[in-house]
Amino acid sequence: MTLVYGGADEDIGFLVGDTLISFDTVRDGSAGNFDANNHTLKIQILNASTAVAFAGVVEAALAIINKLSIEIKANPNIDVPDKLYQLHKNHITKIADPRLTDCEFLVLQIMGSARKLAKVTAHEWTYYERAYIGDANEYTKLMQLRRPYQAPTTRLVQQSDGSFREEPLVMSKGKIDFAEVSDAMERLTHQLKSETVGAVCGCVTRVVDAWPSGDLEYLQSIESGISAEEGVTGYTYLSSNSEVRGVGIYYRSGKMGFLFIVGDTEPNQKEYADTLAQFIDIAQKKYRLNLVGGTWNE
Repeated sequence: MTLVYGGADEDIGFLVGDTLISFDTVRDGSAGNFDANNHTLKIQILNASTAVAFAGVVEAALAIINKLSIEIKANPNIDVPDKLYQLHKNHITKIADPRLTDCEFLVLQIMGSARKLAKVTAHEWTYYERAYIGDANEYTKLMQLRRPYQAPTTRLVQQSDGSFREEPLVMSKGKIDFAEVSDAMERLTHQLKSETVGAVCGCVTRVVDAWPSGDLEYLQSIESGISAEEGVTGYTYLSSNSEVRGVGIYYRSGKMGFLFIVGDTEPNQKEYADTLAQFIDIAQKKYRLNLVGGTWNE
């Protein structure tokens, strides 16, 4: 199962989701343990203006999304939600067992100055301003974990001479919604109580039309600490928003990380590296990921 929440209005387009793969024990006998090998990238940025999130059977969803990606490359002007709907229907007709095709999607598009969010199921597709896919019970918990966002009232803007100017900061309703849902999703996954929704270290996936590029991008985060018992700890959540898209999570104490790559048929790629710089280098040379984000002194 899954939980992905999306929004689109005049100010922002965004998707926030978990990464846990919930296994159908009737189908394959696997258990949905909270393990990094049971996590995948459920929000796939296909190009700078199109992202697709999925819930349900991972293999079927990824196969459909990869076909959609080929269609978009061949014709960038296609009606993406409708094409996805048709591809889903075609996939269903080819496989007799409905348990192997049970999935649904959210499509986020940047179309000029407009932002569009569509929900696509096996039966229909519709545009929404706010929508979710996945586990309805976990969605209820997500909404219960929302807290009012205390936005800063000012921001510092660097000038051409290197100095900073303080400006008033006004947060739109959509941006506040994004911040509150992002924080709530982290709280939900940190609880480690769900068999259907989870993210390693609470590293949820967040996609938004970024400023100043205006393109859809994976957002980054970093956490670092030091203690007498554990030494240096923490992780950095890096993003690749050009060439091959995806994210990388490097764990400082474990000297290893995971790569979640758009279009990959594997849930993720595990790589060991003594340093963060080595991890970033491996990601570029082996997978053509241009990872950027928070770093620390090594």
